[in-house]
Amino acid sequence: MAESLKLEATEDTPLIDFNASTGVFQITGRALPEDAHEFFKPLEEWVQAYVENPAESTVVEMRIDYFNSASTRYIFNLLMSFEDIVDNGGDAKVIWYYKEGDDMIEAKGEEFESILDIPFEMKTL
Repeated sequence: MAESLKLEATEDTPLIDFNASTGVFQITGRALPEDAHEFFKPLEEWVQAYVENPAESTVVEMRIDYFNSASTRYIFNLLMSFEDIVDNGGDAKVIWYYKEGDDMIEAKGEEFESILDIPFEMKTL
């Protein structure tokens, strides 16, 4: 597995900055790719390989401005992959950032938090 995975943001896809050495995973921007499977599947595979040998501490920083329904399932699957770290006694958490007054992104973060078995922090930007 590579030490890092970085994809620049586009108008329809978020910035991806996954660093296996530091254990910091950042997803920032808008997620409405034309083909969500094509965009997210390689990310899922990369994270699944990372989870087998994670850093001492893993932090997933989500700064999503908007995501479409097709991306929702893939984002959920990505976050669910990190549950394996916690299940195996490791340290991992998700920090879900949302803009003050952005009820949709806040509610989606709360929904993921209620379903996933990984520490979650909700923070306003």
